[in-house]
Amino acid sequence: MTTADHQNKDASPIEKQNGRGLEQIPGFIYTAEISAKLFSPKSCVGGFTKLTGYPVTSFLKNNFYNEVVIDRDDVERLHGFRYTSKSSATARNLSYRINSRGGKRLIVNEQVVAIETRGLVKLIAGVVTLSDRHGKSSSEGTIRKEMLRFREMEKLNRHLLEVNQLKDEFLANTSHELRTPLNSIIGFLTLITEGYYEGDEELRLFTRNALDSSYHLLNVINDLLDISKIESGRMQLQIEKVYVDEIMEEVYALFKVQADQKNLKLECVTLETPLFAAADVRKLKQVLINLVGNAIKFTDKGGIVVSVEITGQYLKYKVRDTGIGIPKEKQDKLFQKFIQVDGTATRKYGGSGLGLVISKHLVEMMGGEITMESNGAGLGTTVSFTIPKWTKEDI
Repeated sequence: MTTADHQNKDASPIEKQNGRGLEQIPGFIYTAEISAKLFSPKSCVGGFTKLTGYPVTSFLKNNFYNEVVIDRDDVERLHGFRYTSKSSATARNLSYRINSRGGKRLIVNEQVVAIETRGLVKLIAGVVTLSDRHGKSSSEGTIRKEMLRFREMEKLNRHLLEVNQLKDEFLANTSHELRTPLNSIIGFLTLITEGYYEGDEELRLFTRNALDSSYHLLNVINDLLDISKIESGRMQLQIEKVYVDEIMEEVYALFKVQADQKNLKLECVTLETPLFAAADVRKLKQVLINLVGNAIKFTDKGGIVVSVEITGQYLKYKVRDTGIGIPKEKQDKLFQKFIQVDGTATRKYGGSGLGLVISKHLVEMMGGEITMESNGAGLGTTVSFTIPKWTKEDI
């Protein structure tokens, strides 16, 4: 097996797919980092060996292609062309001369397009194919098709890499959220069992702290279990007639002390007419607890208003706060798995970041939809969601 064969054997499925159309013609696809002085190849698939006579591993060496294969008189012109293509969203073409391993001089056509910008170094993609003696590509249709597929596969590849990175960050943050309360529980229980406390008051304080940490740990675990059930399709709902005012009163009682501790005003506003929703009472309560809990967590002054109103055949809940808000450019990332709009803020305020994702799934499973609005950082946030009204047909 040749070195080139080893290279193709080790190529990822994406690379194999990209090179498939060029295997039968003398040409290849590459990606490379490009700067004012550097051409650093990152991948090469297709018929590089068939075109040049050199193994693929040679192309992957910095400047080998420029210094050995490309005609000396065309090197500077080609590098300038590639470098100026670093910001081009459309493909650009250039013909130049190369010298094959057997000493034969050939004319090739190179089509280059920018893929990604990372500071001073840019990532480009190129398709190189044999041209006729006038510099015209002998396989324009194949080039066009392969470049389009290449760009789509690269886009998918970058998305998958981003998701994997976000998942890693999410798991690291979740591990922290699990360890922190567990360490707190162990610490306080150790102090209690070893008798390192002075009087009943300090004993109650240690016990209370251990209990609070236990609840926090339980909430994180419940979030992980819920998202697992949702993903596997095992989450089941029991739709029934739910008295809205009763749920609102329970949520208010649950968070009143927490709001008072932060000097926040908490209001729960309902209509004078009794309202009934067609919902799973536990899941509806869970959604409200997630949203109100988030509002209190990310609000340091002002208050939170929870309200409900009738909108056609739906009840519309709103949770408005005067908290840290969400920057405009980050709002499109809301409700996505593994994505936390501000990881730094989340670490500061605590939590796994799964509350909104779970709430979105639960609301949609109950037949409603959820949205979030914020005028920007520091300007508060309003989360709204709808739940179907209870009607006679639901009996």
